[in-house]
Formats: sequence, structure tokens, C-alpha cells
Amino acid sequence: MKKIAFVFPGYGCSHAGMGKGICEYSEKTKEIYEKASGVLGFDCTEISVKGKAAEVSDEEISFQLQFLQQLALYEAAKEILPEAEALIGYSAGEITAMTAGGVFTLEDGIAVANAYRDMRKAAVGAGKLDAYRLRGVKHEFVSLVSDKCMTGFVQMNAVEAPEQTVIVGDEDGLKVVLKELAKHKVVPAKLKDSLALHTVMVFPYVSKLQDAMRGIEHHELSVKMYSTLYGKLVDVMTLPSDYFAKQQVNAVRFYEAVSAAKEDGFDAFVILGKDKDLLTAVKNVVDAENAFVADSAEDLQKIAEKIKE
Repeated sequence: MKKIAFVFPGYGCSHAGMGKGICEYSEKTKEIYEKASGVLGFDCTEISVKGKAAEVSDEEISFQLQFLQQLALYEAAKEILPEAEALIGYSAGEITAMTAGGVFTLEDGIAVANAYRDMRKAAVGAGKLDAYRLRGVKHEFVSLVSDKCMTGFVQMNAVEAPEQTVIVGDEDGLKVVLKELAKHKVVPAKLKDSLALHTVMVFPYVSKLQDAMRGIEHHELSVKMYSTLYGKLVDVMTLPSDYFAKQQVNAVRFYEAVSAAKEDGFDAFVILGKDKDLLTAVKNVVDAENAFVADSAEDLQKIAEKIKE
């Protein structure tokens, strides 16, 4: 029997019809959407099933809808697939992972999701930085070069593979860092857009998220979680408010978290919700046949059959 780790994508996976294949799968998945509708003040089922792309991607509700879909998929997976033995959340996906893992109740998880939305909106309003994906260079070296930069601002934003990272920064800082990396034949690929999230630039907005979370009750993890803040297994989540404050100003160590899970014997990784980039990132660590994406209960059924093979 394969050991399964469920992966919860971060912000940006909402899409039209995202609830169609899951919100009415069972009484438990229905209950998730019904409770959330009462808390959020709108019909989450209706917009998740029939909402247009522009509606479900509205920054006021986008992450909340994504949060609900992933929780419902996780609830259905508990009936369809072998029992989950580990959870991994990419960036804000750790809010959903912790809710699935019992740290927060559904209602409190929604409150955290709302606090994250508000923090993110404030950070977006502060402006954008440029971002580059770097391949063919070890992330330790990229970190060293970025840390030495004394001109402008540059910070490593994500570790996607042993030799693939994302850096963000302003014009002056990036000019210095990219010039140094060019000496080592590193060819950067500029990304379409980038925010200051997962850099120290977001620090002024993190305190509001932290304050909002301090009043929310939390519990012990009921399932193992591999942290994308630390890139390793965390057994105890004592202060989620402090954890998420640190998470938002540090690089996402997704590659290391998945690698740690693989080293501990996990051999099937199921991404809950559409995220092609995250699927690629998982495949940087595990064989393609052991990486799956589930966007509906039907997808979970198909995965169950493949896992049995």
C-alpha cells in the first residue's frame, strides 16, 4: 500500500466550475460548503459551481473558494483513497493543510483565510517587484549571492528544485545579482509578474495577519505535516500566528518539504486542486507516475485505481 501525502496549493488556483465535481459529493462535503456559506454570507456552492471565471477569481473570495474546494476534496479522499499520512501546503496552502490536519476548525480556518486575504491585498497595493526563475544553479549559491547584494533589494522567493529557484527584487538589486550569476552561465527567465510576498518587503503587513490569528483557537496536528517554511517535518504547531508571520517573509521551501516526505517513505503525492506548476514541482522530486492532481471526486476515483496497480 502506498503512503500518501496530500498537497494543498497556494493562492491562485480558483477557476470556473471548481466546485462542480466535489461540493455535493457527500453529506460531509455539502456540510463544508453550507457552513462556509453561513460564515461568509454568500452561497459558496452556487458560485463554486456556476460562477464565471471573473467571479471566482475576485480577490475578496478567491482564496476562500479554493480553501473550501481543497477541504472538500480532502474529505472525499478520506473515503476514496487510503488514509492520508502527511500534508504539505504551498504558501497559503498551509492554512488549508492545517485546517485539514485539525489545527483549526472549519470556521476558524475561514477566519484565518480572511485574515490572509486582507494581508495579501495590502501587500499587493504596496507594489510589485520583478521576478526571475533561475535554472542550472544550486539554490545555496543563489542564496549566497543574493545575501551579499548591498545594492537595492533581492531575495530568494522559492526553492523549486536543487537547481531551480525564484528570486524577486528591485531593478538595482537584480542588476547586481544577475550580473554575478551570468559569470557562472546562469540564464534567468523573467516571470510575468511578482508580488512582495515571501520577502521581508511584506513585513509591514504581516503584523495584522499575526494579530488576527492570535485570537483564534488552535489544536494539535492530527496528521503529519511537512512545512514549506522549514522544509521538513513539523510535529507540533504551537503558535500558528508566529509561524505564518515567519512564513510570509521567508522563501517557500517546497522542494525540501517534498524531498523530506519522500525520504520518510511517502511514495504518492496527491495535489488537491488544479495547479500545473505545483505538479511540475512535485515531479522534480518524485517519478511522474507517483504525482497526481485531483480536481473532483471522479479524479480521486481514478487515482485510487492507479494506486492499486
